[in-house]
Amino acid sequence: MNRNSKLAELRAKTDRQLVTLIRTRLEDGLASRAQAEKAYSEVLVLLPAVRDVPEADRRRLESKLARLRQLLDERQCIPWRACMRPVTEPHCG
Repeated sequence: MNRNSKLAELRAKTDRQLVTLIRTRLEDGLASRAQAEKAYSEVLVLLPAVRDVPEADRRRLESKLARLRQLLDERQCIPWRACMRPVTEPHCG
């Protein structure tokens, strides 16, 4: 096996492992309030590093990442709506 094909094989394996890690971190973040912010930050850095992933898979990962961001935004907004704003002001989001 020549060097280029070996490197391509290694890169493909790394991409598969990264996708698995990203999926796990997204699921952790969506399931656990305590893990959400860290999971979001990690996935935000890791996702662009994956080069060879089918477009449909990338869209699913990006969709979960957006859902996690939305949940984080809603969590930050709740105390603001509940405690600090008059009822007449529009709510967050």
